[in-house]
Amino acid sequence: SIAESTRQRILTIAKQLGYVRDPLLDAFNYHRLQKLAVKQPPSIAFVIDAGSSAYFFGSGYHPLVYEGVRAVANAQHLTLEVFALGTRDMTAARLNTILLSRGINGVLLSTFTPTTKAIALDWSQFSAVKIESHHLLGELDVVSNDQCQAARLCMRNLRQRGYRRIGLATATDDESRLESTFSSGFLVEQAKLPAAERVPPLFFERSHIDSIASRVEAWIKQYSVDALMTNWHELLAINDWDGESTRLTSTSIRVPQDVAFASLDVPTGCPHIGGIVQNHRLVGVRAMEQLAIMVRTFRKGAPENPSSTCVPGFWRDGQTVPPKAAPAKR
Repeated sequence: SIAESTRQRILTIAKQLGYVRDPLLDAFNYHRLQKLAVKQPPSIAFVIDAGSSAYFFGSGYHPLVYEGVRAVANAQHLTLEVFALGTRDMTAARLNTILLSRGINGVLLSTFTPTTKAIALDWSQFSAVKIESHHLLGELDVVSNDQCQAARLCMRNLRQRGYRRIGLATATDDESRLESTFSSGFLVEQAKLPAAERVPPLFFERSHIDSIASRVEAWIKQYSVDALMTNWHELLAINDWDGESTRLTSTSIRVPQDVAFASLDVPTGCPHIGGIVQNHRLVGVRAMEQLAIMVRTFRKGAPENPSSTCVPGFWRDGQTVPPKAAPAKR
């Protein structure tokens, strides 16, 4: 770690002073260091999107992912440091310099919005794993919830409960970030249905929730949707649940009387919402476990064949998705 010019200068001065190494002292120092070697634990950078840092450790799924990451880091004695990337003071170039100067050799990239297309670190210097952000360059190993499985499982459960006009509504940037896995699962299941029971998915731009809700309301009425699948639980007036029903945000549509509401990512603390429970904590665990192996086996840079690890979710009943009553016979 010492510059060659400095080494030569020190050696020249030592020679001028007549310094001679003591073999007995060398042997003692070697023995001491072997017995009392201090090994620096691997250091991991957990890099988050600065745009989401305000709520990263507050609500939603981000804290669950971080909880899983931290549990593995603690168990394996890894040093974990969080960096919020995307501010004026924390550019990719500055982060690259900080990581190298601190000897941090593992990078875990958390969920980034699709507006961030690439993170220009010198990936040849790091072991790295992405969480969910398939769209991010470089091409690295990814650990994610299995959104395709979530959509397919949701569709099947809604069909079993008697719903026939099932619609998917999600944001275009979520589709980009997750490689269209929600819509892929939905369309695979829908292809099995009669043409009369197929509903085109609704993709909306991220904007004010009232604007999104009005689009969803118009779409539900246009296609006679009887069950709504979405990862946007913000569309449901969660705090207005009276024990039996509520409404879609900023609309007159009642849940579940007018339309059932099935979440593709059931939020914690909402036992009345039915749908798919995603295991965000396990995503963090798997991502950290994979990165720890890479760090300790010195696997750096973009892999030749990046892998994708998908963590499945499970269905949970809820009052927002009751079994649909059969139409009365005349």
